Amino acid sequence: MSAAGTEPGRRGGIYVSDAASNVDPNREQRDYVLDGESPLVGLIDNKWYPPYVEDRSHYHNCLELGLCVAGNGRIELGRRVWDFGPGAIVAAGRGFHHRQANTGWPVTHWRYVLIDEDVLLREAPDRHRPSLRRLFDATRQVGLYFAPGEESEELRFVFQSLFDTYERRGEIARMELEAMVFLLSCVMARSLNSAMAGTAPDTPSRRPVEPALRYVSENYMRELRVEELAASCAMSVSYFRKVFERTMGMAPMEYVNRYRINRSLNLLRSGNDTVLQVAVQTGFSSVATFNRNFRRYVGDSPAQWRKSAHI
Repeated sequence: MSAAGTEPGRRGGIYVSDAASNVDPNREQRDYVLDGESPLVGLIDNKWYPPYVEDRSHYHNCLELGLCVAGNGRIELGRRVWDFGPGAIVAAGRGFHHRQANTGWPVTHWRYVLIDEDVLLREAPDRHRPSLRRLFDATRQVGLYFAPGEESEELRFVFQSLFDTYERRGEIARMELEAMVFLLSCVMARSLNSAMAGTAPDTPSRRPVEPALRYVSENYMRELRVEELAASCAMSVSYFRKVFERTMGMAPMEYVNRYRINRSLNLLRSGNDTVLQVAVQTGFSSVATFNRNFRRYVGDSPAQWRKSAHI
């Protein structure tokens, strides 16, 4: 495990790389050091001071949990935007793009817990894995925002206890720290429904686009066009795009691809079909397209992810 601080106004971390993504040059890929043995990749204590440096949209190769200790600003999870303040907790899964804009004065302070989901799943008891998988899938598909308040009080307590334990005992507390990472994940999994039910302040009801969501769930295995989704909602294509992005926080076809990838995870995990067969069953036109989208949203190739998921 590593602990890292930052210089004032500078985004820090224990990155292996910090460069433009090969998939999308407008998003940075910021990879952390993963040893494949510990579920706890690192603890990071970041303080930023005005004037703030603009953060770019980016994603990581592991789950990043952030707790706002002080300051204010806005956090972008995909295309959803949340106003944050002290006590807010954000979960950005592997491959999920996000961005932070700080406005707090005189300092914005965040603490981060970095988790290797594959290692944690491998070491978790069988009965807990389904809940943890649902949690990790959610952080990779939409990201999670836990608002300050009583509902997330236990989550904040466990989060802060990780840092308190490390500050008191350092690396000799590794066993306790790894156990606390598992506890943190379990508490978060129990709070998943409330986090998923929460909507950004400017996010309207999903009712206008529910026919399109249902249409995707029934037809994702074949080629889909935006025109079909718009027709299912009795909207013009241009109006449908605006309503869908405002409601769901992403473009219609991005939602389709995320839905397909989510379905492919279940097939890869529980079945013996080849990657080609899974690609066809989930509506991708080719293995190359499937691999590209899978790596974008999950962070691994389908074959690599399947190998790590068979635990």
